[in-house]
Amino acid sequence: MLKKSVVILCGLLLAGCSVWRGFSGHTPSYEYAKGTVSEPLSVTGMTDYSQVDLGNAESFRVAMLLPLSGQMAGIGKSMKNAATMAIGDLNNNHLVIQFYDTKSNASGARVAVENAINAGSSLILGPLLSDEVAAIAGESKSKDIPVISFSTSPSILESGVYSLGLLNEEQINRIVRYAVSQGRRRLAAVLPDNQSGLNMFKSLMKVTRSAGMNLVKVGFYNPNSMDFTSLVTSMTAHSAQAEGGGKSFGFDALLIPESGNRLKAISSMFSYYDVAAPQVLFMGTSVWANSNLSKETELYGAVYPVMSLNRLRNFEQKYVDLFGERPSGLDIFAYDAVALASALSHKDSRSLEEHILRMDGYYGMSGAFRIFADGRNEHGLDVVRITPDGEQVVEAAPSKFYTIQADYVQGQTDISGSSYSNYYDMPQIYGKSAADLQNMLR
Repeated sequence: MLKKSVVILCGLLLAGCSVWRGFSGHTPSYEYAKGTVSEPLSVTGMTDYSQVDLGNAESFRVAMLLPLSGQMAGIGKSMKNAATMAIGDLNNNHLVIQFYDTKSNASGARVAVENAINAGSSLILGPLLSDEVAAIAGESKSKDIPVISFSTSPSILESGVYSLGLLNEEQINRIVRYAVSQGRRRLAAVLPDNQSGLNMFKSLMKVTRSAGMNLVKVGFYNPNSMDFTSLVTSMTAHSAQAEGGGKSFGFDALLIPESGNRLKAISSMFSYYDVAAPQVLFMGTSVWANSNLSKETELYGAVYPVMSLNRLRNFEQKYVDLFGERPSGLDIFAYDAVALASALSHKDSRSLEEHILRMDGYYGMSGAFRIFADGRNEHGLDVVRITPDGEQVVEAAPSKFYTIQADYVQGQTDISGSSYSNYYDMPQIYGKSAADLQNMLR
């Protein structure tokens, strides 16, 4: 049993709407109201559904599919902790959450979703892994049960199968538009030569075009390598004198979506060839938050997007107070998924999709977010700058979505091989041939 809290946490609200009455005038308790949540059950042997507490006929039944055993069990159990924390905070007697173990694999996910459907679930939260999501998508869609997963793989997202995770495309969209607002117009990027790098390349081609920035150079590297000498030498060759001093390399912004020692190795190599601020703005993604960069002088002034730092710190402190350990980077999404389910529990179950896809979005523990019809999402993200004294927020995350970027909401633009000559100026490609890249995009 979780200990009681005297802190009122912000619940999930419809953006711009009045506070749901369940959150005003009382302090939520971590002790559960009778019948609101069942204890987690193993998928194995779970055939007698008469033993599962499903509340009453008016209850809104939700299944949360997590890897509670197997290779990803540590993350799954940590996410379950966060979900349980949300249940206690929300204190919604109308909401029933039942946990199901996917066993960290596709076959376990298929058994879990079958059990969840048989138990009368109206909404599925999870799973975590892309192959698990792919394994349950057909069955859930055939029963018209929406899935709000935690996977960030673009390949599994579609109408009815959504993601609440932080997608690379939304991060790239945020940081590229910030760079444009700072007068940057020519972008270079270094990407891993794998499916993740290919997906980021697609996002870069789309986002830069709509934001008014030119993608001029893209270097691909072996994702297992720590030697970037040849790649960076090629990308910085033929530098020229820039106006006002310094060198010009044909780009004024550089994206490095890496972390840890690999990020430090890449940035140091560019610094060796005099690629530095203020001539070039170094940029990253939220993975930079996993590295201690306050002592990396070549990255001073560099920027990256991340969910609201204040809200992340508040969540982390609350989690530590309750469970005595730090949360994983995915736990806050499990919390918000339960909070979203609580908000949806008061809606007509026959029109859940309509409410999930509210264009003004929701406001959760992670801040503002919204989900799109093609499965993608958008979070309100801070832009932070690296300084000797730590992270500094230079552009705060919005608390509400006031506008709709039509090009982003409409989903992926076709950038398959034949499209380049018609719609895009192909950037200079390093580390692989442009022909090979086009073949991979077909």
